[in-house]
Amino acid sequence: MEYIEPIIRRTFSQQDRAAVQEQVCLAVEADPERFLAAYRLDSRSFQGRYVNSDLMKEVFPEFNASKEHRNRYNLPVHNAAAVLAAAQFRIAVADDSVPGRRNALFLTGVPGAGKTTAVVANKDQFPQDARILYEGQLSDPVNAIPKFEMAFDNGLNVEIVAIHVTSEQALAKTILRFEKEGRGATIEALARIQGLLPSGLRHIFAHFGNRIGFSIVDKRGTMKSVWLSGWQSLPLLESEGDYEHIKRKLTETLESQYTAGLISDGAYQQARG
Repeated sequence: MEYIEPIIRRTFSQQDRAAVQEQVCLAVEADPERFLAAYRLDSRSFQGRYVNSDLMKEVFPEFNASKEHRNRYNLPVHNAAAVLAAAQFRIAVADDSVPGRRNALFLTGVPGAGKTTAVVANKDQFPQDARILYEGQLSDPVNAIPKFEMAFDNGLNVEIVAIHVTSEQALAKTILRFEKEGRGATIEALARIQGLLPSGLRHIFAHFGNRIGFSIVDKRGTMKSVWLSGWQSLPLLESEGDYEHIKRKLTETLESQYTAGLISDGAYQQARG
């Protein structure tokens, strides 16, 4: 049975959310392989080579029963999904059954940047030479550094690809996703992730240097995306400002749109957190 890390429980004042968290955690702790097998059978995971904790949440019926469940139980199932994603990462990165797969790709960026869509919507373009494509936040790189080291230990080439959009684009996309799927993102999370990502990446570069490749996909324009390669492009990610600036900008945008009746009350409350 695949080893899983301890699942940290969050504190929820709502009884149903606390109950769902405990139910999911106990089920994962009892039989993690059941959930990992279900994940690998999901075509969107590409046999488990694409590792994403948000996609991992889909293995929990408590989460994917409805749009309302996705919104209400997103946080209660998050830590269990993250632990399973870490386990699937270990499995995928060590799988050398296809010799030509020598690369480990790490996809990062603010929620709403279109990271998952770039992978799932282009199945024919999934990199054939990639043993694993891991999608996760690198604004706090503490948990990511062991993953990089694991990839190197397995003889893989490592590259980070950061998807860059404006904070307003990210807010609009997460609101649209909330209305469609029930899973959005708060302006606090958007500001924290986008505002702290450059410093997180600088920390990674200080630790590994040019052993890790780095590219930015700039999607801020209305035309085609622009690819920029090399760590010298990193300052571009600071163009949206720091955490405080982004939080203030997103708060003003959200309030303006809500006052104008452009977004629903549910989307507003979710984004406000």
